[in-house]
Amino acid sequence: MKKWKGITEKRIHMGTFDFDVIVLVGEYKTALAYVSWKLDDKDTDLKLYDMGNIPRGKYFSRRGYAPIIWIPRKPKTAREHATYAHECLHVTFHLFEWANIPITRDTEEVQAHALAHLITNGLLK
Repeated sequence: MKKWKGITEKRIHMGTFDFDVIVLVGEYKTALAYVSWKLDDKDTDLKLYDMGNIPRGKYFSRRGYAPIIWIPRKPKTAREHATYAHECLHVTFHLFEWANIPITRDTEEVQAHALAHLITNGLLK
């Protein structure tokens, strides 16, 4: 794990898929600055999508870049674990799109393992 201006950054490699995911933990405003920098998108005001609210968690993506999950702190409550899992599910859709794998009943088990990998290797370690 690395620190960036007060937020923690953890990179998760998705094993068989040559694909990385970035998980950020820390203050939302700082995380937005990191996301703008990391996704080379300094022109988009990321706060516009939140309608004035600070979300419980957030998923950011841009084609050609590693997807980013942000949460305010390492999950402690059931609600916080659920939020992290929710954001991880968004990432599995990004992963499948990147790998050109349709999400169907035939690929459900692969998606479930990808989700478990993100949750297990993310913030619980």
